[in-house]
Amino acid sequence: MAGSGRQRWVDSDGLRLAVYEWGEPDRPTVVLVHGYPDNASVWDRVAPVLAEAFHVVTYDVRGHGRSDAPATRDGYRVEALVGDLHAVVRATAGDDPAHLVGHDWGSVQAWAALEPALVRSFTSISGPDLGQVGSWVRQWRRHPAAVGKQLTRSWYIGAFQVPVLPEALWRLPGFRRRFGAEYRDAANGLQLYRASAGRGRPRRITVPVQQIVLTQDPFLTPALAAAAEEWCDDLYRRELVAGHWAPRTHPDAVARMVREFVEHVERGTSPRGRVTDLAPALAGQLALVTGAGSGIGLATAVALAGQGARVLCVDLDFERAEQAARRVGGLAFQLDVADPEATEALARHVLDEHGVPDLVMANAGIGVSGSFLDTSLEDWRRVVDVNLWGVIHTLRAFLPAMVERGEGGHVVITSSAAGYFATPSLPAYSTTKAGVLMLAQCLDGELRPAGIGVSAVCPGFVHTNIASTARFAGTGPEEEQARRERAEALYRRRNYGPEKVAAAVLAAVSEGRVVVPVTPEAHLGAWATRLVPGVARALGRRLAAETAKRTS
Repeated sequence: MAGSGRQRWVDSDGLRLAVYEWGEPDRPTVVLVHGYPDNASVWDRVAPVLAEAFHVVTYDVRGHGRSDAPATRDGYRVEALVGDLHAVVRATAGDDPAHLVGHDWGSVQAWAALEPALVRSFTSISGPDLGQVGSWVRQWRRHPAAVGKQLTRSWYIGAFQVPVLPEALWRLPGFRRRFGAEYRDAANGLQLYRASAGRGRPRRITVPVQQIVLTQDPFLTPALAAAAEEWCDDLYRRELVAGHWAPRTHPDAVARMVREFVEHVERGTSPRGRVTDLAPALAGQLALVTGAGSGIGLATAVALAGQGARVLCVDLDFERAEQAARRVGGLAFQLDVADPEATEALARHVLDEHGVPDLVMANAGIGVSGSFLDTSLEDWRRVVDVNLWGVIHTLRAFLPAMVERGEGGHVVITSSAAGYFATPSLPAYSTTKAGVLMLAQCLDGELRPAGIGVSAVCPGFVHTNIASTARFAGTGPEEEQARRERAEALYRRRNYGPEKVAAAVLAAVSEGRVVVPVTPEAHLGAWATRLVPGVARALGRRLAAETAKRTS
């Protein structure tokens, strides 16, 4: 079936085009343009979702579906396709400009059709402007590896120039089934490539443009999206973890991205994902940080906000969370991460009211010092509940929505050098930090296909309030307070602030690193544990003895 919805015909240059409509005509019009070797039916799962808010139009490009085919190859030139697109817009959108969405060759032709009088916004999916690509390739010395990789993936363009053979290949039923194609669409569509190869000059684009970059597209590399940056005045970019035919495989995600962009343009507000040299790295992203009221959590919240993220500050101490939120211009939430029901409730509220976070930092933690024999079951339960189960509860609450959304993201888990550097004085604390370190490495393998990065940050001695609030097992109240004060003084003299850890977090997110030692002793411990584990254990015993001497 070429397409569903209410069908009508639009005349263009002597050809009849099959047009399909959904939704109420008095709403803003969104025109969806299909690519190769498809027809309008590629949008059949996207259009009904968009029709809940918009007047949605699809049509069979000339030579495809139910539309007439031109008599000669020249009839498939971009100029003719642009004429068709403008005719469809004029016939369906009334006096108002339409919002365009193009996929593959539908996007290629839409780039050339962006006249402000007819088009209010454009969403491009896996279809670059031919002129922009030509300019990008000619500047290959700036990015030789990216150009080389893209040219390798574009081998089929040359193959389509060969006479007869591509048409013969498309006659094979198994080959057509692989691409969900009809023979007429596939055979006629070859003329798109043959009529327009090497054509097109880049021009200034003034309408707002959103690029949906499909990170698993076998034909177009994400780097190719940069070809548009020089030519667009108002450019936005979002990634979707999907292959080339995302309108079929991820229709809800495509519809959501289009709807959000169009609604922002209609309201005159700024969509997320703006591309500009001046935009902060995390502009428009949503980040959630547990344990954000102090220490590493607070420093990271400040750093994330400094890079343009909207930060949700979560802490057991609501007053501290509010102070952090005021500092970063975010929102505050109270939560004991050891409580699974409360964590799930917070996640539901965040997802409903603020959307899916792009970054979740499971940072909340407590310290427990003391030998194994001195550490009570109550101490063990509390540190495991917060440091291990708290991370598990946080990630179980937010990860399903991050994966389902399909836009990737990042998870940061605060582990510790104690997670791999054994010290006899920290068995409970080290066990929980080793647990979340291993969890991070397991999640990296599981979440990588979903485009979600995972980083386990492993600080050493960092001056935060954890020493002043730590539990010293086997001591009475007065001795415990004295040890806290001495430990706090020791950390203060060390003078390694949490801001350095926050900088390491941002670098790890940007670079996609999994295990992230931070302080010099953390790097030394990581190196020694891998290469000379016996020496590492001896160093751990020595470190524990020296620390005990200074704090007892």
